[in-house]
Amino acid sequence: MKKILLGISSSIAAYKACDLTRLFVKAGYSVHCVLTENAVHLVTPLTLETLSGNPVYTETFARERRAMGHIELKDDAALMVVAPATANILGKFANGIADDLLSTTFLSVLCPVVIAPAMNPNMWQHRAVQENMAKLKSWGVRFVEPAEGAVACGDFGYGKLAEVETIYRAAVDVLEG
Repeated sequence: MKKILLGISSSIAAYKACDLTRLFVKAGYSVHCVLTENAVHLVTPLTLETLSGNPVYTETFARERRAMGHIELKDDAALMVVAPATANILGKFANGIADDLLSTTFLSVLCPVVIAPAMNPNMWQHRAVQENMAKLKSWGVRFVEPAEGAVACGDFGYGKLAEVETIYRAAVDVLEG
């Protein structure tokens, strides 16, 4: 059974990670969710643990485990998917900032990475976000571009999380390719 690390950052689209988890599990993958500190306010670890059947990781140093979380998680990972990925987490990844479990896990994995951004359209268009994505792409990170549409704040444009099925297909293509 292939292991997928599913990173979830604090976009309002975090709830869609539940459907993505369900699709991966239904297809026979072992899903291990890693949430940022703020993502836990948008989707509960208990929900993701129930859907994945695996512990959910939220802290860099888990007291109940002897190993460091980000080092333990990378073992045997076939793929890391980050959905949704905020402008903040993209900036951390692109600049080697490792100040939470998700960003330290990103820096420790050797497997392919697929990122599905979700943010306000103005943030999506910002030069910093676009340059961070270009840097990550140059490292071999694959992206599932955001869709155009209305976002939670009411603005319209590109920045809406891609459809869950689109993210799922992109991830499976990487795993099977």
